[in-house]
Amino acid sequence: MGPGGRVRHWLRRHRQRVSFALTAIVLILAIGSAALGGVRLHRAVLLERQTLRLEELEAATLELHMPTTTQAAARAVADAAFRSLAAHDAGEGARLHDDYAAFVRSPANGTRLGALDARIQSELARETAAMRPANHGARTALILAAVFAGMLIALLALQFELARRAGRIDRDHAARARELIRLRDEFVAVVSHELRTPMTSIIGYLELITEGEAGPLTAEQRSYLDIVARSTDRLVELVDELLLVAEAGRGRLTLDLADVSSGALVTDSVLAARPAADTRDVVLRAEPDDSPAFRGDAKRLGQMLDNLVSNAIKFTPAGGRVVVRSERVDDDVLFEVADTGEGIPVEERERLFDAFFRARAATANAVPGTGLGLTITKAIVDAHGGTIELATEPGRGSTFRVRIPAGTL
Repeated sequence: MGPGGRVRHWLRRHRQRVSFALTAIVLILAIGSAALGGVRLHRAVLLERQTLRLEELEAATLELHMPTTTQAAARAVADAAFRSLAAHDAGEGARLHDDYAAFVRSPANGTRLGALDARIQSELARETAAMRPANHGARTALILAAVFAGMLIALLALQFELARRAGRIDRDHAARARELIRLRDEFVAVVSHELRTPMTSIIGYLELITEGEAGPLTAEQRSYLDIVARSTDRLVELVDELLLVAEAGRGRLTLDLADVSSGALVTDSVLAARPAADTRDVVLRAEPDDSPAFRGDAKRLGQMLDNLVSNAIKFTPAGGRVVVRSERVDDDVLFEVADTGEGIPVEERERLFDAFFRARAATANAVPGTGLGLTITKAIVDAHGGTIELATEPGRGSTFRVRIPAGTL
């Protein structure tokens, strides 16, 4: 076996460890980049504010120099501007002190005003020169943090796929499987929670940059930041999904119960999914009922329906049909999402609600998704004390039926 073959053999044997090592490295890089970007941006903001204080001092000294100015009031304004500048940068205050003191002793003297103005211009030039690398460094670091965060999400999905393929979670090792699932959920929860801090920092500083706090932006720079903002929003959604899966795995999914209209849930879900259906040339129809309200968490139930409808649209070919309906059946509220897609193969149905599971058709057709939608859907149904069933036939579509007790939970 040649050197290349030995390397490939070693990687196959230790790919899980390599994946964990890469995840740790990327996590450190993501947090480090976000922290560095925050420090650089903070420095740029401080320089920008100090520049504004210098300009205020310059304006105040010019006002004091004017012969028509009320000297006492102008002197008070200039002194306040100088004290504010010196309080925020003692070094700069010391460099300006002698020229400023000489000027205020004789504000009508043009030579002294010129010397002070030359000193102020020198300080402005110094701060402008320092601001450019600070702004550039902040933008670069924040963009890198967003890229590393995306890589981290991809590595997490890869780790669980490797664990599945290695056969570490199977029927013959039920106890070990439960332990692995627990460790997985804890790992996802911890990593997702830790990602929230750099993501919040990235979002906050992106808003500062976009609003011009770090200086004016060119059209090209603004377009780059728009791309980063959209990618960051998607990462936040992924982190929220991971946290929800971890919360459900620990049996802690909380509900905000209120009176809910099943018909309104169906109507709202179809309206939200209409653009996606039109893009794929899929007929999307709502058949809501008008039965009395029932107790449930409207936000979670809406998320449940959105996931089912989104999946139905993704796996229904152009010209197909998706129908979303609700009705009262005895003491239950029944939701149905039926499509005319390809159906789900028998061998995939058992793992359909597993976290990170991706159907073969999704991979083959490059259907976007994380494999968490149906996991979250089942967690929401379980939290409501309901059931979810699948009726499917290859080549003739699928129907998901969700029953939620209509009484008080």
